[in-house]
Amino acid sequence: MDVLPNAEAIEPVTRASAVDAVAEQLRARILSGSMVPGAKLPPERDLALQLKVNRLTLRAALARLEALGLVATQHGVGTVVRDFRQHGGIESLPRLIAVLRQRDPRAYIAHVRDVFELRRTIATEAVALAAERHTDEDLARLHALAEAQLDRTGDVFAFARGDVEFARAVVRAGRNLALELLLNTVARFPDEDPVLTRAMYLRPIAQQKMYGPLIALVSSRAAHEARTNLREALDKLDEHSLRWIEREVLGDEPPSNSAVESQKHSKTPARRAPEARRPSAPKRPSTAAASKPAAPARKRKTP
Repeated sequence: MDVLPNAEAIEPVTRASAVDAVAEQLRARILSGSMVPGAKLPPERDLALQLKVNRLTLRAALARLEALGLVATQHGVGTVVRDFRQHGGIESLPRLIAVLRQRDPRAYIAHVRDVFELRRTIATEAVALAAERHTDEDLARLHALAEAQLDRTGDVFAFARGDVEFARAVVRAGRNLALELLLNTVARFPDEDPVLTRAMYLRPIAQQKMYGPLIALVSSRAAHEARTNLREALDKLDEHSLRWIEREVLGDEPPSNSAVESQKHSKTPARRAPEARRPSAPKRPSTAAASKPAAPARKRKTP
């Protein structure tokens, strides 16, 4: 196993919560690939000196990373980086996406799509379960939360937090603790990724109007219809949000292969239109043939 090279300089910690700062810096490096799986971290004493923290703080931070499945401490070997895809949990996803936005924009967009797919999965199944298991109190709670969102349409981040609370109420109406805990991961995005949050809530006023039909789906007690209808609505909403993120993150670069192909297809009719009119030119012999009889007619009248 390789010791982390000296070129990967670790920055001293200056923030208030030293344990949080150390854990955050090391986690970012592991998720970004700067610390590859199997790499051995520097000895505890050396790493603490690089970070300018005491060894107790470093141990607490490493213990936190070990709980996340990002490192493993082996006696006689030291602390080794683990493969987060194999050992990490979904709680690492928000931070991974935040890291990739600066380092690898296209990978960032790909993982944002993953998040949208996860959100659709949670939302559609939660609504289906809520349609089967809700109470009158649950419906009253949903109506109250939906009405409160009217006052937040001017603030994207306030609206996002309110939407998370509405989603949490739907999940609770479905009486599924596992979905509720899974929702907590998605719920972190309004505070951790401003770009993603703006993309998810591009049209707060229009999205607020979706609460009424959604509550109607829950109250219908028709789980299959609720799941299908919501999935169709979220598919369209998320595709629009992804296109906005591509423009925001990639700038002038082509947003995606599919978008480039659609642009090509949209231009082909304009290019082919002139070619379609060219065959009309050879039809002029009809006018030439008509003019030939006219010339001899004039010659006969001259004598």
